[in-house]
Order: sequence, then C-alpha cells, then structure tokens
Amino acid sequence: SGKQSLTRLATFIAGYKSFQITLTRSYNTNNLMDDLKVLYRTAGVQGQGMTFIFTDNEIKDENFLEYMNNVLSSGEVSNLFARDELDEINSELIPVMKKEHPRVAPTPEALYNYFLSRVRQNLHVVLCFSPVGEKFRNRSLKFPGLISGCTMDWFSRWPKDALIAVAKHFLAEYDVKCSIEVKKELIETMGLIQDGVAETCVDYFNRYRRSTHVTPKSYLSFINGYKEVYTSKYEEINELAKRMNTGLDKLVEASASVAELSKELVVKEKEFA
Repeated sequence: SGKQSLTRLATFIAGYKSFQITLTRSYNTNNLMDDLKVLYRTAGVQGQGMTFIFTDNEIKDENFLEYMNNVLSSGEVSNLFARDELDEINSELIPVMKKEHPRVAPTPEALYNYFLSRVRQNLHVVLCFSPVGEKFRNRSLKFPGLISGCTMDWFSRWPKDALIAVAKHFLAEYDVKCSIEVKKELIETMGLIQDGVAETCVDYFNRYRRSTHVTPKSYLSFINGYKEVYTSKYEEINELAKRMNTGLDKLVEASASVAELSKELVVKEKEFA
C-alpha cells in the first residue's frame, strides 16, 4: 500500500536518514540491540534525524516487540549500553550539553537524560504493519506501546482511477498482441476487477462480520501473475503454431512429391503402353 515508500519520501523531505534492519537467518535479539545502539548513537550523540522503518515481516522473534515497545513508550531500553559505552557517550556530549544548557552541571545522570532527550527528539520509529489476521490485534494487546506510542495512519484502499493508472504503468510497455483499444480495455478491466474484489470484501464483512483484506500488494501480484500467465501461454501457443506450421510444410512437401510422382507415373505408363 506504499507505507515504506511514503516513509522514505517523508524522510528525504525532512532531511533525515532512514534505517532498516537487514534480516538474515542468524539475526537475533543481540543483532537488534546492536542496531539500536547505532541508532541511539546517531540520534543522541550526533544529533542526526533518523527514521527507523520496522515491518511485521522483520519480526523474526516476538521478543523484538518488547524492545520496540520500550523505545516507543519511554525512549529508553534497559541495559542497552554497557558502563564504558555510557562513559564514552557522556564524554562526547559534555561540550554539546554545555553549549545548549550552560547552567546545567554535566553530571552522569544529567548527561544521560540529555542523551535520551536527543534520542526522543531525533529518532522516529515507523511501524509498517498489516492489519490482516489476528497477529496485529494480539501484538497490540500484548505490547500497548505499539498503539499508545504511535500516531496511527490507516491506509485505505486505492480508488478506481489509481488502480487503472497502476495497471497502465505496468502494462503500457508490455507487449500484448492486440489492438490499442483492446489493450486499453484490458488495463481498465484490471482496475475494475480489483475494485470489485474490494467491494465484495466489504459486503462479505457486512454479511458475515468477518474481515477479508485485499491489499494493493495483492493487486501488484495479480498484474504480475497475469503477465506471467500471458507470457507462458503466448510461448506455448507459439510453440504449437510452430509445430503446426512445420506439419503443414511437410504436408505441402508431401503433396508436391505426390504430384511429381503422379507425373512420372503417367510418363512411365505411356512408355510401357
């Protein structure tokens, strides 16, 4: 639905830097803590605006959400930094804090609070979650910071004109063996089908009180699926046509050979007569 794309666009406009974890098979809680350290240092020490994009596909372990809940609720993750790391951070922040708050004594506690305030000011967490299924509801109940610590933006379904525009974007340069008018109707039909499915989902909910979601990602999959099926069938038909043409060529050759033999036979009959 464009959650991540819109977030990256907003990040660029705001002059921030975006960050997203690189999920691997071995990625675990320790890796997440290391990534949070980098984010906290960048936002708290360097004062750089950061956008942390976190999607539901990256929740490899439900314990990840416990740390995200702490970040969103208070901005503080317990035991994130060791004592020597905190001392290093405090020493880097002393001149910055003296310049901004000259009347505040640079005690360890004051420096740490100043560090957290800069983190809260410069670090923005964007959760790109899908409401499909029970996971979103269960996670919201278990980790209330995911709701209370966020401003929730619901991405509604795309309008019909946008669906047709998207289909036109992906199919305009795609080679379909048809006239321009037929291709235009094909593109419009793509949008109408997706819009009709969305309307059916609403009717299904009104009738059975069960939510069934069809997302823009499903629409893109639908378009890609059509292109794959079309390409596959086009190649299959071309192969059949090639075989048929080869067979017809053989029949023509056989017919010509039979005609030639018939002429020779007539000549032979005359010779033997």
